[in-house]
Amino acid sequence: MARSRVAWRLQVAWRLLSILARRPIVGPMRVSLEVTHHCNLRCSFCESHGRLQGTPITERRAYAGGRRTMSLDTVETLCRSLARVHVQRVELSGKGEPMAHPDIAAIVRIIKQAGFICSVVTNGTLAQPGLAAALVESRLDRLNVSLNAASREVCERITGKDVWEQAIGFVREVLERRRASDGQQPWARVSYVLCRDNVEDVEHMIDLCCELGLNDISWAVMGETLETAHLQLDANDVSHLLAVIPRCGQRLDAANVSHNLPRLADELRLRVGTHPRQENPLQRSLPCYDGWMFAVIGPDGTVVPCCPCEDIRLGNINEEDFYDVWHGARYREFRRRSLAMPRTGKPVCWECFTSCNRAVDNERIHRWLSPLRPR
Repeated sequence: MARSRVAWRLQVAWRLLSILARRPIVGPMRVSLEVTHHCNLRCSFCESHGRLQGTPITERRAYAGGRRTMSLDTVETLCRSLARVHVQRVELSGKGEPMAHPDIAAIVRIIKQAGFICSVVTNGTLAQPGLAAALVESRLDRLNVSLNAASREVCERITGKDVWEQAIGFVREVLERRRASDGQQPWARVSYVLCRDNVEDVEHMIDLCCELGLNDISWAVMGETLETAHLQLDANDVSHLLAVIPRCGQRLDAANVSHNLPRLADELRLRVGTHPRQENPLQRSLPCYDGWMFAVIGPDGTVVPCCPCEDIRLGNINEEDFYDVWHGARYREFRRRSLAMPRTGKPVCWECFTSCNRAVDNERIHRWLSPLRPR
């Protein structure tokens, strides 16, 4: 554990030096690999597949070469490129459901064999027989199941389908398989995107986490689109949540379940209460550091800086090596604009000053950099 913490700090240090030098010395710490954009659910709050959006992203996005699903050969080639720039973690997540890919278990094995920390973010409802065992056997590092509910009723309200038993059954099977092995991997987390459709289930979620014996729960405030503005939390919701967060945190601490409730409280105070459009005063005052820390690669190979910045296309791994994309002119220009945001007042994408969920991360990086800057 001590060795992994030292390695993590070294990884962060290289990125901080890159920011100070205004050029990337190494690659991103984490790459979100979207091996498919297909999803079986249309959750109410989702910006990619939500039923309130009219059409899913797969029908409104152009795919380079018509590639809507990433091949195993592409994953293998990409892993070699990511190793070249010292990426630490590859996360299967993004605008689609990773388990909709027919070879998801093989993809995890490829990533692990290449030496990366591997995470999977899934809704858990498409798991085929044997998948839970395969993920445990492959030594998957982290599994995040996006439950967004603690009951069948609220789950159906969010997803539009009765999939509660599939989702919770998958979580239980992974935990059982993990206990039957060495009891360590994968680190098991559930995530919960808060909106008016599920705010009533928050305290029940604490009960569920403690009952299941999870390692972690991550909370986030719903993003913003015009179609989902009515699902934003109102002032009463926020006041209630801020009142219950301390005791929820105490219960999770007592059960040894990690959580981000203090961060959630910060985000609730920052981003909610300006219906119908959220406001993010913290991010207005900060640069965005994603150009050094993070990258997203779509199923067609398109590289973008983060999930909301879908229109900022920085290259394609099917046309050039990721190393060349990362060090290319388009990425340099994106980094320049990102650092200049507080001075110019111009966001790099429409979500920066509204519902960006990276503001707290950017503030933390900004604090780390402060003592390193010349005075």
